[in-house]
Amino acid sequence: MPLFLHALPLSFQTFWRYLLLLPFLAIAAFLMSLASIIPVVGLVVPGTVSAFCLIVGLRCALAARGYANEPDFGQLLRVSLVFCIINIIATYLIELVAGLGFRGIMLALTETGAMSDGAPGSALLWLGGGTLLVYSILLALYASAIAVPMTSAAAAASTKGYGDGAFFGFGVGLFSLTVVMLVWVFGGHIFAIFGEVWTMFAMVASALFALASGNEIPWRWSGSLTSLMGGTLFMTWASSWFFATAVLAWEKAGERRKAAASAATSVQRVSSTDIRALREQRSRSDAS
Repeated sequence: MPLFLHALPLSFQTFWRYLLLLPFLAIAAFLMSLASIIPVVGLVVPGTVSAFCLIVGLRCALAARGYANEPDFGQLLRVSLVFCIINIIATYLIELVAGLGFRGIMLALTETGAMSDGAPGSALLWLGGGTLLVYSILLALYASAIAVPMTSAAAAASTKGYGDGAFFGFGVGLFSLTVVMLVWVFGGHIFAIFGEVWTMFAMVASALFALASGNEIPWRWSGSLTSLMGGTLFMTWASSWFFATAVLAWEKAGERRKAAASAATSVQRVSSTDIRALREQRSRSDAS
């Protein structure tokens, strides 16, 4: 059975844990986002907040799986910052690859004359759409590939944590995690939850600033609360499904490491036995 199907029961056990933490997580994310106004520091704040939310969600899935431990908030922030920097570098490289691909195809089309004869607009439209699609696929693959190392870091971000090493399990469970990621992205576009959440953050921030300065709140709520709640619940469950799949992939990576270590130990034992047998045979030959 694929991991993404095997993770469905665990996703519901993760869901209620993550849902209970969601209001506190939103407040913490909002407070952390206020640091984005600080020069230089503001460059890494959004990525750190995003990584922090992911790691907390992964810890919910770990707890649902029986790996609960006491969290270390300082270590959670440090790990979130590290993955923020890693994600920035990876995103830049993906953008570079997509941009170079776009430029290369543009040059090839120009040399072959495909960009002439009055059809450059349609060619650019198809080329731009294809580049955006490739860029999105590469981002989804990277997010899926880095999920197990983030799970390992989430398990270690505690007062009595342990580390599996940098990039442990990178790429394990890639297919299942990508499937869940696509469901998450597709569902997010259906509910338009991405826009609504960021709009809500902006509205809350503007309300706080207005209250602090003694002014009236500069907006009125006109959105659909039912739509927002439904989208939030679905996206919370879809995120929990991704976290649950990542935890199962992390377990799979651990099982592979144990199997490899066991095989190496067996080979070493066989080699020692063979050496001992050769020594005994040589001793008998010398004695005779």
